[in-house]
Amino acid sequence: MPSDDPDQVEIQVIQDVLDAIETRLRDRERHGWRLTVPRSRVYAALLHAVIVSARESHCLPATLDRATILDTILDGVEPSNHYAVSRPIEDVLDHSTVPVN
Repeated sequence: MPSDDPDQVEIQVIQDVLDAIETRLRDRERHGWRLTVPRSRVYAALLHAVIVSARESHCLPATLDRATILDTILDGVEPSNHYAVSRPIEDVLDHSTVPVN
C-alpha cells in the first residue's frame, strides 16, 4: 500500500534499490562470477549513487524518491542526461566481480 509518510517512502525506495541490486548480484553469481569486494560495498556504492542523484535533482526536499537514477536502476530506463551513468548496477558490478572460471 503506497504511503504519504516521507520516511516510509524513502524506506521503500531503499528496499527497492537493494532488491534490484540483490537480483542482479545473484544473477551474476549464477553465471559463474564472484564478488571481489564485500557485498555491503556494492550496496553502499549504489545507495550513494541514489543519494547523489537525489541531491542533484534540485527539488526540495531532496528525498530519495526524487533521484532521477531510480528510473534506470529500477526500470532500466535510459537516462535523459547523456553524461549520466546508463547502467549503474552493472557498472558497479563490472568493477566488483570476476569470473570464477
